Amino acid sequence: MKIGFNMPQLTDFADRRAVHEFAVRADELGYDSLWVQDHFLYPEQPVQSHPIDQFIHGPQPIRQWPQAYENLLAPLESLAYVAGITRRIRLGTSVLVFGYHRPATLAKQVATIDLLSEGRFDLGLGIGWSREEYAHQDTPFERLGARCDDFIRALRAAWKANPTGYDGEFYSIPHGSYSPKPVQRDEHGNPAVPILGGFLSEPGLRRTAELCDAWHPAGHTVEMAVSRLQQLNRMAKERFQRGPLRLVQRVFAAPALPGIEKIGEQLMQPNWVGTPDDMLPHLTECKEAGIDEVVIDTSFFGEMDGPDDWVAQPDFFKPLLDAAHA
Repeated sequence: MKIGFNMPQLTDFADRRAVHEFAVRADELGYDSLWVQDHFLYPEQPVQSHPIDQFIHGPQPIRQWPQAYENLLAPLESLAYVAGITRRIRLGTSVLVFGYHRPATLAKQVATIDLLSEGRFDLGLGIGWSREEYAHQDTPFERLGARCDDFIRALRAAWKANPTGYDGEFYSIPHGSYSPKPVQRDEHGNPAVPILGGFLSEPGLRRTAELCDAWHPAGHTVEMAVSRLQQLNRMAKERFQRGPLRLVQRVFAAPALPGIEKIGEQLMQPNWVGTPDDMLPHLTECKEAGIDEVVIDTSFFGEMDGPDDWVAQPDFFKPLLDAAHA
């Protein structure tokens, strides 16, 4: 089983040194992937709570977003930097919100990172939930599922051999040349990076089965994730004549590092807590269930004292790396 991290991107201590040393060390130790996420605004008075907050606690008054979101490095720029200082580790988005981007522009950004990293990029896409961020991008909050379908088709069209173009319900790409192209190829031999669907609804599962290469849920139990993957793979085969999808599961973790001692009652309850020995049964459960990759996200839990609390994590989690690769 593969294992990766959400790299230093959130919190006040996700600075250049934390990003650089974390990424280089994870690459040296043999971790499989580094991931980033996508927000650009931390509203003073949010119009809705974080969706996982409501999933855990049920209906309640609107609460502030997790404080870690107050400082968040730009995702693609961060991965472009990491591409230049690493040699083998894969780089991914967990996830980009499609509505904050335009397909032709994103196609070029992604292809550029894939080219410069020599084919190490994975593109996770999601619908998103922040009405404030959607409003700033002038993207309607209605019919997001249909818009996302169209976005993915436009994105794949921009990666095809030149000349190319696309004319869809919501997005159009003028006929012409779009370069560079990704180094990687899709199941049909076209230039493309793997697309991971970070979609959880029933229409989202259909979108993943039809248009994506992997499913990328966050915070699911192993039983729920594997059950839904089986549903996805049946749908992919029977409705779309496609092969099985990979399952890349993002898990929230609160490591027992010296500077991260106060877990307390958090907005988003972690899946894995404590030392590597404490977490090993969770990893073993994922491995035995056939999950292809786990992505450990420590961004939201505890109180960090400085960049060193980021830098220490690749070595801290090394026993889990060894167990995953055994």
